[in-house]
Amino acid sequence: MQGDDTNDQFDDLFEPFELSSTPTTPPPPILPRGGTETTGEVPISQQHVTKTDQPVATVNCPACGADNPSFNHHCERCGSRLSSDPMPIASAPASRSSAGGRALGVLAAVVLLVALFALMMNIFGGSDAPPVVGSDTTSGATTSTILEPPIELIPSSVTASSQLDDSFGPENLIDGNPETRWNDASLRGTGAWLEFTFPSAVQITEMVFQNVEDDEAFKRNYKIQGFQIEVNDLNVPISGRLQNSNEPQRVKIASLETYKLKVFVTTVHHGEPVGDAPPFDELALQGVQFFGYQK
Repeated sequence: MQGDDTNDQFDDLFEPFELSSTPTTPPPPILPRGGTETTGEVPISQQHVTKTDQPVATVNCPACGADNPSFNHHCERCGSRLSSDPMPIASAPASRSSAGGRALGVLAAVVLLVALFALMMNIFGGSDAPPVVGSDTTSGATTSTILEPPIELIPSSVTASSQLDDSFGPENLIDGNPETRWNDASLRGTGAWLEFTFPSAVQITEMVFQNVEDDEAFKRNYKIQGFQIEVNDLNVPISGRLQNSNEPQRVKIASLETYKLKVFVTTVHHGEPVGDAPPFDELALQGVQFFGYQK
C-alpha cells in the first residue's frame, strides 16, 4: 500500500540513529528499607480511570491513511498535518494613539470651532458697515488716500513750429471750439512741433488728440502719425503712434510735476483726394486736451 511505503521511507530516515540489537542488562532493582521489591505500578486504589460509553470520532491521515482522533492536528503515525485549513492568525493589536497625536487632534478641533464661530459672526453679526478708508480715515498704523478723479488741465498758452495764417494758429487747439483747428505752414508736418505751458505745476496723467472731425477736411489734410512727447520732469520721452482716424485718441502720461509739455511730430498720415478735390499740403489738428491733478 502507498501508506506503508511512505511509512517505510519515514522509518528509513531515522535508521542510522537506531540502537544496537544487543540487549543491555537492566540495573538491579532498588529495594526499599522493608525489603519489598517495587514494581513501579500504581496501586489500583490510586488509579483514576475515566470511562465513557461514547466512541471518539476519528479522521484519516491524507498521507498514510491511518486513523487519528479528530482533535489531532498531526498524524500519530507519519506526522503529516491532518487538516488543510489555514492555521489561525492572531488579530493585529489595536493601534494606540500617542500623546502628541491626541494633542494635535484636540488643537485641530479647537481651530475648527473658532473658524466656525467667526463665520457665524460674519453672517449673523451686526449690520453696521465697516468704515471706508479715505483721506481722513486711518486704518491701523497706516493711512490710505483715495485719489480724486483727474480733472481737465487747461494750458495758459501754446506755441507751434509754424502756422498757415492767423485763422489757423495753435491757440485754436485749446479753445474748445470744434469749428477751429491748427494748420502748419503748408509743410505737410515736416519738422512740426507744439509746446503747451501751464499756469502752475500740474501732474499730467492723460493727453487727448482730436483730428479734424469733418470727414472731407480730415481726409484731405495731413495727420499726425508718429509722435514724441517731452515733459520737463521725465528723463525719457514718451513715443507712440496715432491711428488715421477722426475719433479722440488718448495717450497716457506719467508726469509728476511739470509746467510744460512739448509734442514732436515724427511721421504723418498723408492727405487723400476727395472726389475731384486734391489733398491739402497742411498738417491739421483740431484740438488737444490734458487731464490730471493740480499740484
